[in-house]
Amino acid sequence: MGRRRAIAGAVLLDLAVSPLFAWDVFTASAQRELGAGTTALAGVFSVGLAAFTAGVLAGGRIADSVAPRRLALVTAAGSVAGLLGSAAATSVVVLVIAFGVVLGATAGLGYATAVRVAGTVRSGRGLALGLVVASYAVGTAVLAPVAAVLLVVAGRGGTFVVLAAVLGAVLLAAAVLLPGAAPEAPEAPDAPEAPDAPAAPSGTDGGRVPRRPVVALWLGFGLGSAPALAAFALAGRLAGPAAAVASAVVLLNLGNVVGRLVAGPVSDRVGRRATLHANSALLVVVCVALAAGAGGPLALTALFLLGTQYGALSTLVPAAVSDVVPGGRFGATYGRVFTGWGVAGLVAPVAASAGALAAGYGVVYSVFVVVAVLSWVCVAVHGGGSGTAPGLTGGRPGSPRRSR
Repeated sequence: MGRRRAIAGAVLLDLAVSPLFAWDVFTASAQRELGAGTTALAGVFSVGLAAFTAGVLAGGRIADSVAPRRLALVTAAGSVAGLLGSAAATSVVVLVIAFGVVLGATAGLGYATAVRVAGTVRSGRGLALGLVVASYAVGTAVLAPVAAVLLVVAGRGGTFVVLAAVLGAVLLAAAVLLPGAAPEAPEAPDAPEAPDAPAAPSGTDGGRVPRRPVVALWLGFGLGSAPALAAFALAGRLAGPAAAVASAVVLLNLGNVVGRLVAGPVSDRVGRRATLHANSALLVVVCVALAAGAGGPLALTALFLLGTQYGALSTLVPAAVSDVVPGGRFGATYGRVFTGWGVAGLVAPVAASAGALAAGYGVVYSVFVVVAVLSWVCVAVHGGGSGTAPGLTGGRPGSPRRSR
């Protein structure tokens, strides 16, 4: 099956599994209709986030051996069931099960499947991953305002039913485009290695997963995501005046999409390691600016750049994983690395909010400067002496492969 068709299917798959991060749009109507408190409804999202992380962890391993088309169909069934269950929910407990557990877990499965398809293409892997992970962010950005309008017109139940029908259809289209055969580890591509990709060790076998770079990427993903994940919860307060709240949220999300789209192809051209180092430097600079109390236009610029750094990291980490593990182990390995993001997503927003109440936002982002530096150290450890699995280097297409 053609590479472009498979990537198109992966893009549609990630686009359609994005309702989880639009949860905040539904909370007001759920609060009115179910009489639930904000803490209970926040718990729905927390459970969903944990289920999403677990779905990526398990889904990555499954995606290494099961056909993407079959997994897309499972994702479609689970997503529709979760959305219809949310439409029929008469209590927060049912919402936790339907939206949090069922929808969250199947969204994780779909995300892992899409990233696995993009992460094992033979050339232009950074571009492919950028398109796929960007589609997830775009899906949330599009879904949130559409759902807000539907809630006014059709209410909570009607909105979830419409979303189930539309997103179910998109997921079926994704399944048609995705490969129907079980994945195989790709053979060595004709493309050269990325300019600064780690050297392949002699005797690396097809099933070996080097431990040090994988652990470094797990730590780097968690630490490097934490400042932005906190900012998604605090963006309005970091921006200063109430009038800047909407702009702060928009710029943070816009940067997220831009970073996802740009980082992949840049890393294909200049190398994964160099792009990761540049992204780490950007995170340090932004955290220093926010720690210094940047306000007004400077704060908005910092939030845009923070979103860009986070989006870039979301593309670069799976690309870096694909550079150091065999294709047959990519899904399982990325699933483990992704749990670093899951831990950061659960801890960073809560810790930052509590820290801001106790000591102020400047102190919080002073701590995040240290976190950013530690993340950069992890990037350096990942690149230093790690191995590249045969056939999984992300270079420029069209040139003969260099021998070492």
